[in-house]
Amino acid sequence: MPPMLWLLLQLAAPVLGFYFSISCPSGNQCQQALLSGNDILLYCNSSGAHWYYLFTQGEKGTLTSLTNISNMEIMPEGSLLIKDPLPSQTGLYHCWNKNDRQVVQYEIDFQDVATLHVTHKGLGQRPLENETLHLGSKELIFTRWEPWQDCNHCEEPGERKRLGYCYVEEHLEEAMPCWLYLGDVQVWSSRLRPELQVEACHVHCTNNTQLKMNYVIFDSFRLDEETEFVWLSCPLGSIYR
Repeated sequence: MPPMLWLLLQLAAPVLGFYFSISCPSGNQCQQALLSGNDILLYCNSSGAHWYYLFTQGEKGTLTSLTNISNMEIMPEGSLLIKDPLPSQTGLYHCWNKNDRQVVQYEIDFQDVATLHVTHKGLGQRPLENETLHLGSKELIFTRWEPWQDCNHCEEPGERKRLGYCYVEEHLEEAMPCWLYLGDVQVWSSRLRPELQVEACHVHCTNNTQLKMNYVIFDSFRLDEETEFVWLSCPLGSIYR
């Protein structure tokens, strides 16, 4: 084993990962666009809860239990943890309590992070323009932007980012995330993808601005035995913040 890898393993310690938490009022149905490959937590405050899903892509049918899906875990308090979600796991997620009554329902669109369109305002790069999709009527494809995230430095030049998700809107209809809208419809357009925009920023430091650490820490790694490259994951990192 390479000496540097051995040293890193000696410094490693268990750390609770960062999970982007999505919540929905009890008894409601909530819709959310997210990115694939980034862990999320679907909140359900119901001890003894069980979850069912209905994926909108591929085979369709009745609601199916999530207990046998390897990247999903029901937490003790009832919430659903989805690790490294796939675009194919776009669909409906239902949380039921121990009395077999639905507590909450999520409509989740996991948009493919591998197709992310990245631009930097300081370089004069422009986000994707709106386009029209023809599926029997003129549907508008556009990006719905999230608020700007925090600057990554303080008291010195830094950068901040914001995420944008692909949405489709029909005339006089409410807009929907692209793949929740399309379902099994086979269509290709370079406009059907999420976005990330970056810009320069400069902010003053506060007590909550930065998390200071004196050493590197990680909770997982992958070693490529052929090339001897090591891939490290940042346990507190997330594209959502």
